[in-house]
Amino acid sequence: MNEPPVVSEANEDLPDKPEVPALRSKRGGLLDNRLVILAVLFFVTGFLGIPLLWISDSFSRTEKIVWSILVTVYTLVLIGTTVAICWWVYVQVSQLTNNW
Repeated sequence: MNEPPVVSEANEDLPDKPEVPALRSKRGGLLDNRLVILAVLFFVTGFLGIPLLWISDSFSRTEKIVWSILVTVYTLVLIGTTVAICWWVYVQVSQLTNNW
């Protein structure tokens, strides 16, 4: 593609940019460690950690889909269990206060 003379001359005047290391190397090996990603998903963030899973190159696309579904279901079960426990405690406390 032929560039206009102004653009081609401007490009010649610019100094060469130093090579910037890839973003992957800045993150280190943690995002490439399958166990670390799964531990974060299941023990720390739940489904909020799914973007970490999709950034990681350690998983294939199919694995990312399967793990995303499993983590979402796991998180929803934990939230449902927490709500059920809170409701049970509320009922127990309200029964105790009504008896007084």
